[in-house]
Amino acid sequence: MKRQQFLYSLIVLLFLASCQEKATYLSSLNAGKDFPLYTTYAAAQERSDFILDEGYEFKYDQDSLGADFTTDTGGDICIGFHMNGKWVYRVADMHRPPVITSSYPDLVKCRFEPFENIQVDAVFMTYSSRMALVDYSITNLENQETEVEVYPFMKSNRRGFHQLSVDQGKSLIEFSHEEYPDSWTLGHQLPYEDSLRNIVMLSADVDETLAFSSEKGESPVYPSPIFLERKPEKRLTGRLYAPSGERLVGSSPINRLQLIVDENFDRMVTENSSVWGTSQTVFEPGGYFMIEGGIINLNAKTYRLTGYNVKTGFQATANGKFTTNAARCDLKLDESNIPVVEKLHIENNQISWTAPDSETLFLVYRRCYPEDIYNLVAREIKTPEFTDRSVEPGKVYGYVVVCSKNGVSGIHSGEVINVPNSSFSEFVNQNKSPEVLPEVARVISFRKKMTLSAGNAMHFRMVRSVYPQKESRETALAGTTELLQKDIAPFIQTNEDLLQKVKTFPFRNEKQEALFWSNVNMMRQVFYPPQAKSEYNYYVFSREPTWGWGHGGQVFHESIAMLAYADVDPLCAMNSQRVYRQRQYPNGYINYRTGSFLDEIIEENGELTSSAPWYSYLNWEVYQMTRDKAFLKEMYDSSVKFYNFYVSNRDKDGDGLCEWGGEAILESVRDALVAVWDQVGYPSNFEGLDLNCMLVMEAKSLEAMALELGLNDEAKKWKDDYEKRTNLINKYCWDPESGFYYQVNKTDHSFTFKTKDDLKRMEIIGFLPLWAGVANKEQAASLVGHLTDPKKFWRKYGIPSLAADDPYYNDKGYWNGPVWVQWNYLIERGLLDYGYPKEAAELVDKVTEVMYDRLSKDHNLWEFYSPDTLWGGHHKTYIWTGIVNRMMKDVQGIKSK
Repeated sequence: MKRQQFLYSLIVLLFLASCQEKATYLSSLNAGKDFPLYTTYAAAQERSDFILDEGYEFKYDQDSLGADFTTDTGGDICIGFHMNGKWVYRVADMHRPPVITSSYPDLVKCRFEPFENIQVDAVFMTYSSRMALVDYSITNLENQETEVEVYPFMKSNRRGFHQLSVDQGKSLIEFSHEEYPDSWTLGHQLPYEDSLRNIVMLSADVDETLAFSSEKGESPVYPSPIFLERKPEKRLTGRLYAPSGERLVGSSPINRLQLIVDENFDRMVTENSSVWGTSQTVFEPGGYFMIEGGIINLNAKTYRLTGYNVKTGFQATANGKFTTNAARCDLKLDESNIPVVEKLHIENNQISWTAPDSETLFLVYRRCYPEDIYNLVAREIKTPEFTDRSVEPGKVYGYVVVCSKNGVSGIHSGEVINVPNSSFSEFVNQNKSPEVLPEVARVISFRKKMTLSAGNAMHFRMVRSVYPQKESRETALAGTTELLQKDIAPFIQTNEDLLQKVKTFPFRNEKQEALFWSNVNMMRQVFYPPQAKSEYNYYVFSREPTWGWGHGGQVFHESIAMLAYADVDPLCAMNSQRVYRQRQYPNGYINYRTGSFLDEIIEENGELTSSAPWYSYLNWEVYQMTRDKAFLKEMYDSSVKFYNFYVSNRDKDGDGLCEWGGEAILESVRDALVAVWDQVGYPSNFEGLDLNCMLVMEAKSLEAMALELGLNDEAKKWKDDYEKRTNLINKYCWDPESGFYYQVNKTDHSFTFKTKDDLKRMEIIGFLPLWAGVANKEQAASLVGHLTDPKKFWRKYGIPSLAADDPYYNDKGYWNGPVWVQWNYLIERGLLDYGYPKEAAELVDKVTEVMYDRLSKDHNLWEFYSPDTLWGGHHKTYIWTGIVNRMMKDVQGIKSK
């Protein structure tokens, strides 16, 4: 009897345990520095707003930083500790570095020990687009009472905090900062808020509330004025490149730029000067620069542009002529024999520095704020110091020093400014308080002393709110105060509930499982709710950091990610596709890019630009994942209209094959550094191999949709359509000599445009006939032979966008070498369809290897990757990399070759 009761009790316990939800992967982490985890956080869709949206990246693995929640331009949330005479903020100084225990799209939990037996548990949450919070719980693990001082602080990473309101001893700091839109946002007339007010509040009483003009004693930074109304007069644009051809990303102070016009070395502008007609700084975060020579002379004829990268120490100078009001001038940096002054020291009106050697001469330039020009005030001096005897009281001056050797000058030093400098580092290490409240602050901080008894903990919450200056302070303050007390447990449960619904599959290895869940977080995060013009939720390419091109709205080629996201949130994926239908023109046209405030049409030569035709295909694929018949019916009608519009407007010569139209390079997706576009001719000159393969798949998808809806006559029409197009592709685009597909001249259907066979460049589009089912068995075998050739396409980390033996190949270029994950997905599908499962599985392993590595090192998901080295670029938090989840799903259970 007792045995029966025991067995019955055991069965009940096992049943109850089975009813309990298992902890999800993302809620039970032990993620240290090198764990592959996406660590960018933004508000949940239902609490997000497109216009003012503050996201954060958790940087917890860099020795020089702390457990920091950083933004692109809005300032970083940090915390430091002082105990027994020692200051600890940096990860390098912590007893135990941060480890992430849970991570969702909007929330992260972590644990670290700044000192032995002082444990910090932190929960960070982007509650909304305007508000973020951090809960800190500090526990004394010692067996005796301990005192520790805590310094929750914020530091500016761009223009500085100003209009400060700091009341000593109060748990409240208010300040202003700017987040100006880039030129793309302005040019597309998207709404934005640039002048913002901040409220930073603690839930606990504090001992001091302070502000500092610098973090570590570096010179204060004064922002340059903005001249949106001024048009460019002598603008130079471009990028800095390493000797290898790799882009050097980053803005000031990592990259520097120096412009002199008409060989007049008495005046110059730098990366700290204004740029007319835009609110951006000279360098965008991605490294693209714009600098205005008209500031020096509206009638300038020639220029001398010098660029420098602090990390590499490389510099370069280019000389040229102004022929228009804007010109391109890329700089390929390299080693230089002209040294650079590393650091200036200023005291009153005396500037000093360390001389690199005894032969170098120095030029000293001075800027009087807010003017943009740096004027020469000392020419080729020998001693490493200068006393400025011409300063005017009350004015703010900035100084830089340029080295000169044998009459040739190099790049300028970092800038110092003649204003009182209060250092946060000196305060926490030497208890040196600031004498005055700075006009522009680099750091704002609270100080709180805690007495922790043995085994006990103290808790407090820090809330940061931003709001447009034109809005009510009282409303923002009330919201901030309310958030100090809000229970975040329901938000954690919401995340858990959503994760429980995600469809998974047996992963090939732990690496791919980690990559899968980070992609789930990233894809969920880039969605916004219905707003303004959009009746449905929609996504942006990348949400944080915010940059115009990646933040405007959605396009077909990015929507390939829906073939993975429909397993995460099927309704959200379907509604994202419905965005296109909602905005479709009566004639069937769908504009290039669609967002809540954007209908980007881009007219060229009287023709509207659309997006590459992956519309019917995506709608059919999403339907197969969701089985929602209502969605299928409405999207079939929309897909038919779009297809009919497209083929009637993109076959100019009426031969049955289409050419790219509108702004053709943009419409083709491959919009920069394309071998054929750059070295042969404009896309509209050719019968597009890639385009016509897409149209074959569009018609095949329409056939499948029609059959599913019982429209058999329409299905036959679509079959006839794609069979005709397939025959034409094979007739004209297939080259039996090389066994590959190419673009052809639309005039005579040859592989020659300017010179014989100049269109026979092996690009990734040559494999699209596998994806579209255009190739026969023999052609497919030939394509797979080229594909698996390590000297061409079968590279270590995936399929490059151009054959590696092509002279235009660059593994870190753009469309001339890197691995674009969504195109590798199309090739994987083709391999599976043609009976090459082991090759498909090996391809997935290659791509996931580089993605996993970059996720481990950068904690981000990149626009594209190198096929040859463990590298990712150029833009991060990119939605289309999420398609790798579908790639992994498609080859589950298949052993790679």
